[in-house]
Amino acid sequence: MKEKTTNGLTKDDLQCVTLKLNDDIVDNKAGSNRKSTAWYPDLATWDDVICPHANKEAKMCELASNQAEQVINITPASCVNCTFRNGELLKLPEANSEGIRWVINDSLSKTNKNSAFAAFRDMLGPGPGTELHKIIPKFLESEGCSCRDMAKKMNTWGPDTCEKNREYLVDYLVQKGKDVRLFGWVPRAAMREVADRMLTMAINRARKNETEEWFVAVTTAPRKDPTVQMCLESLTLAGFRPYIFAEPETNGIDIDTHGERLIQHDQRMGVWKNWVYSAKYAIENSTADIIMTVQDDSLFHPDSKNFTESILWPASDVGFVSLYTPKHYSFKPKDKNDLRAPGVNRIYTKSLWGACALVWPRKVLEEVLQNDLIDSWLGAPTKTKSVWNKKQKERQENPSLVQNSDTALGKIMNRMERSMYFVDPSAVSHISTHSAIGHGGNQGRRNCHRCAKFSTPLQAQVPLMNNEQELFKVAYKDIEI
Repeated sequence: MKEKTTNGLTKDDLQCVTLKLNDDIVDNKAGSNRKSTAWYPDLATWDDVICPHANKEAKMCELASNQAEQVINITPASCVNCTFRNGELLKLPEANSEGIRWVINDSLSKTNKNSAFAAFRDMLGPGPGTELHKIIPKFLESEGCSCRDMAKKMNTWGPDTCEKNREYLVDYLVQKGKDVRLFGWVPRAAMREVADRMLTMAINRARKNETEEWFVAVTTAPRKDPTVQMCLESLTLAGFRPYIFAEPETNGIDIDTHGERLIQHDQRMGVWKNWVYSAKYAIENSTADIIMTVQDDSLFHPDSKNFTESILWPASDVGFVSLYTPKHYSFKPKDKNDLRAPGVNRIYTKSLWGACALVWPRKVLEEVLQNDLIDSWLGAPTKTKSVWNKKQKERQENPSLVQNSDTALGKIMNRMERSMYFVDPSAVSHISTHSAIGHGGNQGRRNCHRCAKFSTPLQAQVPLMNNEQELFKVAYKDIEI
């Protein structure tokens, strides 16, 4: 008698198929080609899933959870995507198979989004709103009160914008004082004067805590599903004050909150030219020693700023520290099954993959902007010479078509003989499901393999190690150029 699994299938059954695909999901059951048939994994139900690794009751994949060392939640659609790859139904999923890696990536991306939303709800981050709460504890006491949203807005505005909106904020405090007695015993006649004084104190304290050591440049473009506002909010909660460099018709930005730090281009710059513009702007309009360039579909762990400051700088020849680690950089070279140890790991690569969040020493970025490739870069070459010749001509005539900024930056780093470091588990998740430039979504190599849990401090997840060796640190002044 053949041994049966918990799902009633024999091992021979499992060697043939791990899913029962109904006609609504895919036209043909065996040997179907994803490109030539209707493909609707979202129509799958739990009845279609017969994989023994799928714990339907708990809605988790036991194999993926063991591999990721944390609970990996699944849906019928993710099970379909796991077992139907490259136009063929796969055999029983194995540890570290392409399908299982996809399921882990899909689950962690959604988990980090949910954790981020919780962080946005429960955390304020630094700024005048937080300082005001310290001065007037009742400011945030009432559940459902609009005060928390106002405090977050004040933190996003920062001291200067709060000062410009002083009358508006004082009016708000006076009204709240009447509604919920923010100022305790203060007579109503004196409430405006007290509110004005408290606001001044909060703004001054926030200014004292602000630092000019950082300049954060976020490049953004129109998207089908905008992610820029979520990116900006995660940056603000982590303590950053981002500048936004936006292509024409960019959507999804809260102008009321971020308008003063928004640089809106009149004409399309394109991926590469917009990055170059933002980097030059940072150098020319700030004295910051730490400059971070960010793509608008990056979601930051709330500890990102504090943690990053604790690891700078990891080498005297450092080029950048990436807070985002794409999936394949978590594995050792030439072995897709052998994971690197977690840490701030130096990665050797001919060209960079994934420039979501790069932290640069100012003097290194200044040298980068002097490199010949800044003006001559026309994108990654195509395999066919005739096609590449045509592409080059098109891009010379229209520089806004130039893409592949990560590839260019990796090449520049190698030309400059500078080292590249990546935080793993990744402090940044890649959250866009639709690329602004048609490069696909955030699956496969386009996301982290080990995405840091937003509910756990980064210090508890990322050891101060570099490829299993103690992390070396140098001061900014000791970085060699």
